[in-house]
Amino acid sequence: MCPQTTVWRAHGHMRAVLDVLARRIDPTRKGRRLEGSVTINGVPVGSRGAPRTAYVQQEDQLVGVLTVIETLYVAAAFAGAPRARAEELVREFGLSSARDTRVGTIFQKGISGGQKRRLSIAVELVARPRVCLLDEPTSGLDSASALAVVDQLRAAAKAVGTCEHCERMAIACTLHQPSSAVWACIDEACFLAAGRLIYFGPAGEELLAFFAKAGHPVPAYTNIAEFALGLINEDFPGHADVDDLAKAFAAEDTRPPAVESAASAKQRAAGEASSSSDAAVRGEARAPLARRFATLVARDARELARDVGIVAVRFAMYTMLSALIALMYANLGDQKKDTDVSARVSVLFYVAAFMVFMSVAVLPFFVLQRAVFTKERCNGAYDVPEYVAAKFVVSVPGVLLIAGVSSVMIVFPTGLNGFGIYFLDLFVSLLVAEGFMALMAACVPHFIVGIALAAGVFGFFMLCEGFFRVKSDIPEYLQWAYHLAFHTYTFRIFMHNEFNRIHDFDGPQFHDGHDVLRFYDMNNVTVRWDFLVLLAWVVFFQLAFGLVLHVFHTGRR
Repeated sequence: MCPQTTVWRAHGHMRAVLDVLARRIDPTRKGRRLEGSVTINGVPVGSRGAPRTAYVQQEDQLVGVLTVIETLYVAAAFAGAPRARAEELVREFGLSSARDTRVGTIFQKGISGGQKRRLSIAVELVARPRVCLLDEPTSGLDSASALAVVDQLRAAAKAVGTCEHCERMAIACTLHQPSSAVWACIDEACFLAAGRLIYFGPAGEELLAFFAKAGHPVPAYTNIAEFALGLINEDFPGHADVDDLAKAFAAEDTRPPAVESAASAKQRAAGEASSSSDAAVRGEARAPLARRFATLVARDARELARDVGIVAVRFAMYTMLSALIALMYANLGDQKKDTDVSARVSVLFYVAAFMVFMSVAVLPFFVLQRAVFTKERCNGAYDVPEYVAAKFVVSVPGVLLIAGVSSVMIVFPTGLNGFGIYFLDLFVSLLVAEGFMALMAACVPHFIVGIALAAGVFGFFMLCEGFFRVKSDIPEYLQWAYHLAFHTYTFRIFMHNEFNRIHDFDGPQFHDGHDVLRFYDMNNVTVRWDFLVLLAWVVFFQLAFGLVLHVFHTGRR
């Protein structure tokens, strides 16, 4: 039976050790050098055929609008596990009282920090991984909850493998100030200090004997973890000679010998993979692509419906702004003077510029969701293509609603022309803006930076879209910006849709709509081609979004 291994952190080094074991360290970065290999049963971690490894990081990355049981149901769906497994973990981790409580967001209070910690652990155990790495799983828990969590982890390591064909589980974690009761649950312990190995082996009598032989006997009735940390923590006076302790352990060589050679381990692992139908044994414990995509769509749709910041606030913003436009420009379509022509152009520019600009409000939510994506991708729940596709599919109804309501509230009260083209133009333009915001959220470290950059790009595009200066008057060295800005095509479609069908004006400057289009250098616009350009931008931003996620959001640091 594979024992549970608990590593005790000193000076923060154990977080790095767990990151290395979980392949979360990028060895190609300048100044880094990683030597050796990490294998499970002789199979390199991360390679095809390697057993599934789960990593529970210290920060809880959960979808706040889901309830506890919904979170576990989603994890079970990703892993291809039955829902009964989720119900089982709710009971085992003491979450029954919070079963139907939402995790919590900045707008809505949810479960406690301790319950989030237990839920994060339960999520990774749904797939029954062969190896589970945990960074301070007891942080934020009271002593009783900490003991219950560690005891449950120990039970998980011991329970699997009790039958002939069940997979075994090894658990390694860092612990912060474990109590004596928690320490009693530990099978093996590892102490590090400044990169030096002080001890690695059984956490009971062997550890006591090691310290006694090294000249530092553990006093009776003393928490051995606190005693050991006091010896090896070089930040404060009273510590032992850490170099001597490291040399003493190296000389003793008290680590347990390997049970089997690497060659025999590979042979046994191959036999297990061929004889078992459990995908978790082969490192493929997840649902088929279609089910992963459907689960992502269902979860994102639920998040869209429940998170007031994503839809409700934005819908209120667009509704209020549309109402103000309708009030200010009421019955504009019946007025024919030159000043009314200017008013028509102004309202079309305002919609093309600022209603598209307001998509920046969604950027913070994309950034917040990024952490959940990175965690789930690293733990093998799904891949980038289905995530990007699901995000796009779920965003379409919300954008459709905003564009439809805004179009109705503006076009009919103001008397503008061509409701169908107007609505379609606004809808596609908002899809472009959403894609741009998703790409920006994947590129920036913080949403404040993203909002600033997006505002700068949108402001530049507004300047070059042909309203402030017509195309022929834009300097040659900025002509490229006119063609690059997707605002240009949005505005041109609005203008052509509005003025191409008007055959008379009462002012001396403009006699019909074609005069207006000629004045703005838009008399040769082809609406169909401008729509194709906007659709191309939609596809480009979604592909670029996926590419950035694939290359840069690997969870490796």
